[in-house]
Amino acid sequence: MGTARYDGLADEYAAFLEANAPYYELAEELLRRMLGRGPGRCIDLGCGTGRFLGVASGLDWDVTGVDISADQLRLAAGATLVQADASSVPLPDASFDAGYSTFTHTDVDDFAGLVAEARRLVRPGGRFVYIGNHPCFVGPVQEHVDGLPVLHPGYRRGGRWDAEPAPGSTPGGWRMRLGSYVHSPLGEFLEAFAGLTVAQVAEPDDGREYPTMIALAFDRP
Repeated sequence: MGTARYDGLADEYAAFLEANAPYYELAEELLRRMLGRGPGRCIDLGCGTGRFLGVASGLDWDVTGVDISADQLRLAAGATLVQADASSVPLPDASFDAGYSTFTHTDVDDFAGLVAEARRLVRPGGRFVYIGNHPCFVGPVQEHVDGLPVLHPGYRRGGRWDAEPAPGSTPGGWRMRLGSYVHSPLGEFLEAFAGLTVAQVAEPDDGREYPTMIALAFDRP
């Protein structure tokens, strides 16, 4: 089983999400549009404190949320909850009609494993949606200043980074508090979705001159 890095920080993380509500509300709207309406069973892989569970249940899905952190799940509500590593979920093959994951590729060490688990759990013909920070513009080497971000060396170095020396970490920000995060170059990020068929891609406009978020919808062959 992986490491529950958010244990002991769930309340602080929930406060961070609220403090940055407009950004996550944009992601919620993308999830509504790309996931579509139920009915049926839907799985949220890496659900955390459950911010997006209500979005899916509001679309008439019967939602199951999975997260490795018991502390995070303590704050989640409105769904069946399973404490498990998102890359190894103790549920049967093809037991869901749809699935999604949000903002997990910057936290899990085996994102390809998470997507492979989504492919296993979602039935053929089902929909899988992923929404997260844009790998090209948000990460440990992209320093955010007024205007366009400053790119520092190291973009091609995927894997887990210590937050403190990373130029992309905001001083006093969430990543500094958490201590580390995972970076995936765009090619590695996209290759994680092998075996799924692309249906939609969006780089939403949040008012900046470059995209900070990427959203992808896939159909399960």
